[in-house]
Order: sequence, then structure tokens, then C-alpha cells
Amino acid sequence: MSIAEPAPSARRREGNFELLRIVCMLLIMAHHMVYHSAAIQTAHPVNRVIARVLFAGGMTGVNCFVMITGYFLAPFRAKRLLSILLETLLYSVGITLILYLTGLNKDITWDTLKNAALVVSRSPYWFVVMYLGLTAVLPLLQPGVKALSRNAHRWVLAAGTVYLCLIPTFTFQDPSSQFFHQITWFFYLYVLGAYFKKFPSRGDAWLPVHGGLFLLMIAFIAASTLWGDGHTELFQRVGSRQNFFADKNTLPQLICSVALFRFFAGLRVRATKTLLFLSSASFGAYLIHDHNLLRAFLWRDWGRVWQYAQGESFLLAAVLLPTGLYLACAGIDWLRRRYLEGPLLRKLAPMTDRIDRWME
Repeated sequence: MSIAEPAPSARRREGNFELLRIVCMLLIMAHHMVYHSAAIQTAHPVNRVIARVLFAGGMTGVNCFVMITGYFLAPFRAKRLLSILLETLLYSVGITLILYLTGLNKDITWDTLKNAALVVSRSPYWFVVMYLGLTAVLPLLQPGVKALSRNAHRWVLAAGTVYLCLIPTFTFQDPSSQFFHQITWFFYLYVLGAYFKKFPSRGDAWLPVHGGLFLLMIAFIAASTLWGDGHTELFQRVGSRQNFFADKNTLPQLICSVALFRFFAGLRVRATKTLLFLSSASFGAYLIHDHNLLRAFLWRDWGRVWQYAQGESFLLAAVLLPTGLYLACAGIDWLRRRYLEGPLLRKLAPMTDRIDRWME
């Protein structure tokens, strides 16, 4: 199950949002590709621009994932929470054990295995920790958001936009590493996604406008990182980094994320079996490719991204490598769901159903 999906009984399978999940994960994988391979630092003039554009889309994918959850007004489901925990634990510990037993990583210690098992308190997956926090408060958050009137919903969003986005952006604050700001940002995105669902407008059909705004903001974020390379003293003086505008809670990134989300919300896409299969693997693809012990191997050794970033085939590699890796992850995740998660969750279904009935 994709992390951004409501429970099957409460979900309508809309092909446009299934496609958006895939696109978001590809954006995140491309971001990690140029960041963890250091291709973002290439001196090749054209590839340097391409790398910054790919880097700019990472937090766009993250923001859209959370907005999808809010759009469907996902309620609390014990089965979904358990599914997220089990999937994260399986990949976190499983990949670590495989690397240890095969000798591919000789630096793994008992502390490494312990940290891999503590998927909440010591998890290398910051997104999972924040999403679990969001899921835990859904019994309170979802009914409240659902009951908001249009005006009340706007006031909540206005307050959140000012406090979480505008003030940090225009004062060059960098709160993205602070737990409180990260979890409240996820709450905000949930409320924002719910607003688009509850109160549709004529602007929902302005696909060229949304698509153009997304491209414009991606270009601005990429340009700001390129400009920042030559003005590091300015960014240091204001206490931030030259990739500041790529952060998830800055105004350019918020506009970029909303534009992409609304573009896909206005599309009409049939939910084919292939699309649903690929979409269901989005969270698994995240857990596999962003495992902290796999990053260097995937992008530097296997993908040889740094070498591609010095030549003329970087753009082709930047398309094929994340796409190929996503497909490989989809196959692995299908095996996990079929032979591990499915049978286990069926056995635990009576317990999770009782919890859900009690919560309701």
C-alpha cells in the first residue's frame, strides 16, 4: 500500500493521483541521485543546470505526497499505521542484514543493526517519522478538518502559511531540521490538500496555468541555487544555505508543489492495472533507494552518476537511472506485499479492525 493512500474501503482509485504518486517518487529519486552522487557540484556548465533542476523537485514530491493524504481526507486506520511500521522495519533491517551477511558493507556493527530496528526513534527515514506523527493525530485532525467551513478553513490555512512559510522565507530562517516545524508542516499540507477537495473552484481546470507555474518555480529554485554558488557569503550571513529556496516550506517551493498538485488534480487518467501496480510501490521505492547504507552504492558505484555528470550523456542517464531503479523497486515491493505483508496483515486484521471500531 502506498503511504499516501487512504484505506481501500475509503478510497476511490483515481488514475491522476496514482500517476502523481509515481511522478513524485521519481522527482524524489532524481533529487537524491544528484545530491548523494555529488553530481550537483559538477563543473560541466549544461549538466550543472540539469542537476540543479533535478535537485529542485525533491521537496516538491514530498509536499505533494502529504497533500494527497489530505485531499482524500484520510482517516486514522490501525491497519495502515501497522503496514507503514512493518514495511519500514522490513526494509530498514532487511537491507542492513543483507549487506552484512553478504559482506558488501564491512562497517556494519551492532549499533548499526540496532538503529535500523528502531525505525521511529533512530530512523534514517525522516519522512517516515513525520508521516507516522501525522497518522497518529488523524483521529483528532481528520474530523476537525472535515468539519471546517470554507471561511474557517481559509483562516487556518492563512495562519499556517504566514507562520510556517512566509516568515521563514522572508527572514531566511531554516527551521526544516527542527522536529516541531517539520511535523506542523505536514499538518499544514494535510489541511491544504483537504481544502482543494472540499472546495473545488473553476481554477481547477486551468491545467496550462498550473503546469506553467510549476515549471516557472522549478526554474526559479534551480536558478537561485546556481546564483547562490557565487554568493555564499550572503547566504551564510543570513544563516542559510544557497539551496535555501529548495526547502519544502519556502514560498517558491510551496507554489511549485501546489501547482504540480493542482495540475494532476485536473487531469483525467484511467486507473489501469499497470498504473495501480506501479503506484502501490511508491513507498517501497522510497524505503529501498533511500536506505542510508545503499545511497552511495546506488548512485556512485552502480549508477556512476558522477561520471555521467562530466559528459554529454548525463540527461539520458538522469532519466533512465531513476526510472529503471523505480521499476526494480516495484518488483521487489510486489514480492514483499504478496508473500510477507499480505499474509501477515490478514492474520492481524481482527486486531486492527477492533482498534478502528474503538477509535470510531
